Amino acid sequence: MILETSFILDLWNVKPEAVNKAREIDARGDPIYLPTPVLYELWEGVGRSGRPRQEVTKIQNFVSGHEILPFSDADAREAGLLSGRLSHAGRMMGTIDVQIAGMAKARGQPLLTADRRFRELSAEIRLETYP
Repeated sequence: MILETSFILDLWNVKPEAVNKAREIDARGDPIYLPTPVLYELWEGVGRSGRPRQEVTKIQNFVSGHEILPFSDADAREAGLLSGRLSHAGRMMGTIDVQIAGMAKARGQPLLTADRRFRELSAEIRLETYP
């Protein structure tokens, strides 16, 4: 399962739905992956933060417990194709979000997200959401 930024932020903010979802995934024993575009978004948050030291520690602790997935050629192909299809249909999605979706598609992994914008891709990628 690939984690998307919205889930991580909800987990860090101790939102009950995210905490319960994390427990459910842990109980199932699903492998969990952290894609490099999500790391980019987390580090971008550090750059915007008024408490960068605390945010750095939070990221480092979280990253140390997860397998990191680098953005590959296959991921780039799937992300580019998804973005092109969305654009052709008159819809847009942020570049980083499309990269994350492309990684899920290329790797045949479900994407865990609370971000409703990913629902547009539910015919192309497997989504796992939580209330």
